[in-house]
Amino acid sequence: MFKRVSELRTPDPYFSGAAGFIESSLEDLYDDMCRFELPQNVPDTVRRCHDAVRHSYIYSYYSYDLLTVAAAQTFPCLELALRERIGSQFFGRLDRKGKLRPAPMLDELLKSAKAQGLMSADVVGLSHLRNMFAHGTDAVLNPPMFLTPFELVTETIAELFA
Repeated sequence: MFKRVSELRTPDPYFSGAAGFIESSLEDLYDDMCRFELPQNVPDTVRRCHDAVRHSYIYSYYSYDLLTVAAAQTFPCLELALRERIGSQFFGRLDRKGKLRPAPMLDELLKSAKAQGLMSADVVGLSHLRNMFAHGTDAVLNPPMFLTPFELVTETIAELFA
């Protein structure tokens, strides 16, 4: 529900304990995200994208819908990291007819990174989670449901740039 400007700093009922989740504070959500720092050698483009996801999670305290936005942006962040790390390997690829192939999608990037030993995460599991959020879901997320895949994505990004 769209809030009035006077209500923008009011906790969402899901977080305030009035409905949905066990009461959470803004500080609790901030502390959750402090656990997910990326190493210094991760490119700034990826770091900014990752921080946007973290901020969406924190600000979901005021608007629960931002938790879904954070979840949906987790996998494009991973895809950006993969493109930054191995995307150049795919430039200039041609199909059987000699036409330029489009840039690889997340699944192909994941499989390639896995085959090169750049990551240890389960590719099928990551692809399944990505598809759930990319193609819409009516799942009611709570912080733990978000944190588990976000932790996996954060660890995978760190591993890609180790």
